[in-house]
Amino acid sequence: MLYKKILQWLFLSSILSSALLSAEKVNKEDQPADIDFIRFNETEFKAALETASAKYINDDGVEVELIGAVHIADKEYYQDLNTQFEKYDSLLYEMVGGDPDKPLTKEDLAANKKNPMRFFQLLIGGMMKLDFQLDHIDYTAKNFVHADMTMETFQKRQKAKGENLFSLIEKSIEAQENAQSQNKKQFNFASMFKLLNDEGGPNGMKLALGRQFHEIESMIGGMEGPDGSVIVAERNVTALKVMEKEIKKGKKNLGIFYGAAHLPDFDKRLIEEYGFKRTEKTWNPAWKIQKAAAKKALKESI
Repeated sequence: MLYKKILQWLFLSSILSSALLSAEKVNKEDQPADIDFIRFNETEFKAALETASAKYINDDGVEVELIGAVHIADKEYYQDLNTQFEKYDSLLYEMVGGDPDKPLTKEDLAANKKNPMRFFQLLIGGMMKLDFQLDHIDYTAKNFVHADMTMETFQKRQKAKGENLFSLIEKSIEAQENAQSQNKKQFNFASMFKLLNDEGGPNGMKLALGRQFHEIESMIGGMEGPDGSVIVAERNVTALKVMEKEIKKGKKNLGIFYGAAHLPDFDKRLIEEYGFKRTEKTWNPAWKIQKAAAKKALKESI
């Protein structure tokens, strides 16, 4: 059973974060309603994994938009995001490493592609016929601003907190077991393989994984201690400090582009610590899935 839990963790983490699965556990009672930033919609004929873009405004008229991402998606998803990014005065992006005071270089991008999770992202992306974020987002755009920790800072902070890949996996598995003891749905590999047969390999896998996103909250909650993790809370704080600098430079329209699992914590901090108000939220389809039933209905109609 342990290897199945680790496999599930690797599947979901490779999709949701370029570093590791990451999100701050949020107390829903303390938050405004409607704080989901990733969802899976399914009908008889189609399904879609969608990420949110949420807009905020403060009393000075500064607008900030949180743009959630999954790191393995349809190529069109990243093309649409590139177009969306053009409208911001500054687009703050996540990427551990590089020099925060200098534009991203090809060497920085190449180094990030050597992330240990890259292997799993390429493997899963290939199996589901999806593309990788770093291959399609234009990080050389003039309005892009690095808003993350340097590798040196990241490693120092993780060491200080005793945080690493294995400790996060262990906490995640414990959280999953607690959730399952409360009669929540479990990841069912038999169901996944049935979907692979019924829907065809790539679509079957996307449907199987998409239906498991209900487990993310328990996985995430287990990884975040009372003070938050380096991989989420402290990186988010770093990004918001960069946001402060950009606002002081006179920027009025900013975007923050991070893994969708980071956004609940960003939402909380923008509202509670920075005095922003959330004004609207839209959804971007990351995976578009045509189900076998739709193909059958189309064939029968001809």
